[in-house]
Amino acid sequence: MEFKNIVITVVDIIAWIGIIIATIFGYYASRGNYEYIGAFAGFAAGCVASGIWFALSAIHQNIQTIRDIVVKQQRS
Repeated sequence: MEFKNIVITVVDIIAWIGIIIATIFGYYASRGNYEYIGAFAGFAAGCVASGIWFALSAIHQNIQTIRDIVVKQQRS
């Protein structure tokens, strides 16, 4: 596995942790009567922020797959 792929995998994990942290932060930031609304808002904000990374990660993976196919066809 290339170092670049390891880095992308690690950042994917960090993005998932970011969603969890944003949800917990939203819950505690809106303590009182609106904890669940705050948790939902934190979750939504975490999903939007992490979604950008996941989209870029998926694009990279697709480009890598296409590159591997082209290299394999050139060798044949």
